[in-house]
Amino acid sequence: MDLDGTLLKTDMMWECVISLLKVNPAALLGAPAWLLQGRAGFKRKLAQRAIVDVATLPYQSDLLEFLSSQRQLGRRIVLVTAADGSLAQSVALHLGLFDEVLHSEEGLNLKGKTKAELLQSKFSKTGFEYIGNSRADLPVWKAARAGYVVGSKQLARRASAVTAIEGVFEKPTASVWTWLRAFRGHHWAKNLLLFLPLLLAHKLRSGPLLTVAAGFLLFSFCASSIYILNDLLDLHSDREHPWKRKRPFASGETSIPMGLLVSALLVTVTILLGFWLSVSFGGVLTAYSAATLWYTLQLKRLALVDVFVLSSFYTLRIWGGSLVSSVPLSEWFLGFSLFFFLALAMAKRYSELTHAGSLVESGNSGRAYSQADRGLLMHLGIGSTFSAVVIFALYTQSKEVLNLYPRPDLLLLICPVILYWLSRLWLKANRGELDEDPVTLSLGDPVSYLVAALIIFMLLLSSRPT
Repeated sequence: MDLDGTLLKTDMMWECVISLLKVNPAALLGAPAWLLQGRAGFKRKLAQRAIVDVATLPYQSDLLEFLSSQRQLGRRIVLVTAADGSLAQSVALHLGLFDEVLHSEEGLNLKGKTKAELLQSKFSKTGFEYIGNSRADLPVWKAARAGYVVGSKQLARRASAVTAIEGVFEKPTASVWTWLRAFRGHHWAKNLLLFLPLLLAHKLRSGPLLTVAAGFLLFSFCASSIYILNDLLDLHSDREHPWKRKRPFASGETSIPMGLLVSALLVTVTILLGFWLSVSFGGVLTAYSAATLWYTLQLKRLALVDVFVLSSFYTLRIWGGSLVSSVPLSEWFLGFSLFFFLALAMAKRYSELTHAGSLVESGNSGRAYSQADRGLLMHLGIGSTFSAVVIFALYTQSKEVLNLYPRPDLLLLICPVILYWLSRLWLKANRGELDEDPVTLSLGDPVSYLVAALIIFMLLLSSRPT
């Protein structure tokens, strides 16, 4: 049976590429020279430098059950793959299902016709049955006395034209819903912050609203490109996390090369369109992309730096909305947003530490924290909570607010509402009930909608003439 895309829902070569891209991207500069040694030599160079934990890879579970049943019947099972030998042997050792492992070697890429010829020669007396997953396996199925297909019914029909197909293990292609999850569409709600400058300035006219709506879409797709890259680089740590292992790339629902392609296209197109919409807004998208890439590759592994940078991304959204709508922002409000979102970032990291457990202590969480740091994060987060509320109270008496609201004192009633919402967030985090991003949690939280309604009511009330 085959390995990449068959027994595994992923590809070993791309797993190595992602591992190097995260741990030692400079090593990939030698990739063009490695390719001169042939595909097998290229895979060997990657495998020698990459770190891949075969125990956490996404396996085809129904196929594993089938192999176990066949082994109990006394059948001989051989893993035959184009992957590098060291990785193939590691998988075989981990699973304990195979009697023999055949793999690519220097100058020999064990795929397609080459694989078919090797198996015909090795099993000329007994014949063999083959389990594969792609059109490249058609020559192998043709040489086999029977076969099994991991993939679509369409592929099974093509394979049945060259040999008898004994069974099909269906592997659904990535759906629209899968890609929405990869895009983290639910996180697009964060980009509604771009509309905040217009709302605060009471300039909700159709022209500016349409411009900001275009900026919202561009920022959303730009952010999605970074989310995809972030998920790819975090593959190995995500697979050990209780809920992140279900993400599309970590679980093998979507392929690594497709993710890299989509991410690159999205960030390029959105930045170009951003400059077309507004030079300053294009600059914000460029800065956001560069900062998030830096965060993904390095800053997220620096304790405390990661939460400060993460919180600044929210303020950057508000600033982007200000630039694209040409509405200036108060320094008081910018100060409030910095502390407000710092409190959210602290809560998110605190919650991740709570749920990661031993993963943190083993050093595989992708973060520079230990369980002992939870208390510090809570203290810093609660301090940020009160700082945000105090700054908001001062903001209600600023000249910008006095010019817009006839009854600014009523805005002070928003302070205890914000304080309640943030305190409740920390209560849930402390109880271990915050198992997702705080902003995402609020989208499905009735209390958050009630809080939002109260804030809007107080804004409207303070806008009425005395």
